Amino acid sequence: MSTPNSPARSPLIAVILSLAATGLGQIYCGRIVRGLVMFLGSLLFAPAIVVAALLPPATIVLIGLILALLTVLGVYVFAVVDAFRLARRGRDFFHSMDYNHPLVYALFILVGLTYSAGGLYFIRSSVFEAFAIPTASEVPTLLPGDRVLVNKTTYLRRFVRRGDEVVFRVPSEPGLNWAKRVIALPGDTVEVKVNEVIVNGRQLPREPAPRASLGAAAQEVKGELFEEINAGRRYRILFAADTKPLPDYPKAKVPDGMCFVLGDNRNKSRDSRTMGFVALGDVLGDVQHRYWPAATWARFGGLTE
Repeated sequence: MSTPNSPARSPLIAVILSLAATGLGQIYCGRIVRGLVMFLGSLLFAPAIVVAALLPPATIVLIGLILALLTVLGVYVFAVVDAFRLARRGRDFFHSMDYNHPLVYALFILVGLTYSAGGLYFIRSSVFEAFAIPTASEVPTLLPGDRVLVNKTTYLRRFVRRGDEVVFRVPSEPGLNWAKRVIALPGDTVEVKVNEVIVNGRQLPREPAPRASLGAAAQEVKGELFEEINAGRRYRILFAADTKPLPDYPKAKVPDGMCFVLGDNRNKSRDSRTMGFVALGDVLGDVQHRYWPAATWARFGGLTE
């Protein structure tokens, strides 16, 4: 139902309402269908992120995440500009509808802001969280300056595996998170002797890896490069040049609820050899994507590719 005698639409109010809730500026200007499409579309970002977290890590998944974010931002900007233009056209003539009411606007704003704030909190706490890599302890897998996405849903769906690159809390240093490689799990025996890693009585096989396998990042990596194999998982490790090996780690059994981790840069890493076992409850998730790589954009994408 419309009300013929209604005040003209204010471009300023249309912009403010659109900023508060995507599409609300259009509803204010009488374009209910357009406004609802924009409003409901803006709510699809969080479900899209959850779906991406359930997919295997791959460059195409990361590209999809970035495109989804850019699409939401683009719709948000377009909605503001479109609302401004609609309000300017409706300055002299506008038929108000039943939904053109402050209580309706307040409801849209409440839902929009609550969903946005709650969605962002949920994504960061339970789905994906971004981390910056400050040190060289995970070279060649991660370089200082890399920015990565950690998937926090992985270990809700499966148990931690040997070979996973994980981020975990450090109880002795509150607020600090480290990235390391899982080497052994509860019940395993583990030993490090002269840089040889022995799990359940067997030395982890490794073979020299060609520096060409690092691509454009090869010049950033100095030392002996190897590919290590653990429970069928292959990953590169480094013995940095001009660096003494760390002390041996005596044979020990991994307790229940714990894991043993090493840095991929074996001679330049604080890990379980010095800090002891890591509680599985402190593992936040596995590192899956480099969204802002150091050294070269050729390293952009899924970590396992």
